[in-house]
Amino acid sequence: MPQLRVDDFDMHYAEAGSGPPLVLVHGLGGSHLDWEHQIGHFAQHYRVIAPDLRGFGASGHGRRLFTIRRLARDVATLLAALGVERFALVGHSMGGAIAQQLALDGGGRVERLVIANSMPMFRPQTLRHHLEFGYRWLVMGLLGPARLSRIGATRMYPGRDQAEARRKSIARGARNTRYAYLSALAALGRWSVLPRLGQLRMPVLVVGAEHDFFTREETVRFAHALPCARLHIVAGAHHALPAERPEIFNELVGRFLRARAAPARPRDGRRLRPRDLAPHPHSPPPVAAIAEAGGDE
Repeated sequence: MPQLRVDDFDMHYAEAGSGPPLVLVHGLGGSHLDWEHQIGHFAQHYRVIAPDLRGFGASGHGRRLFTIRRLARDVATLLAALGVERFALVGHSMGGAIAQQLALDGGGRVERLVIANSMPMFRPQTLRHHLEFGYRWLVMGLLGPARLSRIGATRMYPGRDQAEARRKSIARGARNTRYAYLSALAALGRWSVLPRLGQLRMPVLVVGAEHDFFTREETVRFAHALPCARLHIVAGAHHALPAERPEIFNELVGRFLRARAAPARPRDGRRLRPRDLAPHPHSPPPVAAIAEAGGDE
């Protein structure tokens, strides 16, 4: 597995295929291995690059404070070193936050953006949000990565036929360190790009899951705030969507990457606010395209 010196640490990454660059950014506690169902699939038509983020997988963690902007800058530095100027970008969970930050700060280098199981803000706003952060912090801090990975794997792969996926998730998560995981979790808890969503004017695909850590309403409101967004909610799926339902996920992403770009929708000037991501008694307005699992747009 190749590596490059990025800032103050060695960043490992997987690379496969040739063609237009496609960058895959994993989530909290993950690595490039989370994309095992995507790297080979998309390498048939794209130059796929999947880094291990600072502190995760085979990458070092350096000595700098973890922030989402720094993690995004790490990926940008890697891509510059690899001679990648413009690219499509896919981010899952925390990787979705990093992808949004990179797209906003990248000077137009991101041509298309896919955000899977993620939000434009991870600062806790509701009791549900606080519980999600709190249990992760307490379990990782007190019981360690092995215990947290077992709990997480059960939540993401609850089916009787998903034992192998649970086993892989537990084994990979157990290799995390408390320092890197908690540093990245704290960075997520400080992060938001809500006021800047109108600047994401490239085509964006937002992919959510019916049984995600976020509500359907939160996901729909996020997609509605983007100028040129498509949204798919995958029925019956959970937070680890790319690994749990790879056929559906790969089909959605592949179709999006091949599609002709639609013009950005006119905006009404209203920014998405933190309280807009909280539960609301009324249904949110529709986005450019909303479909359930694998349905036609």
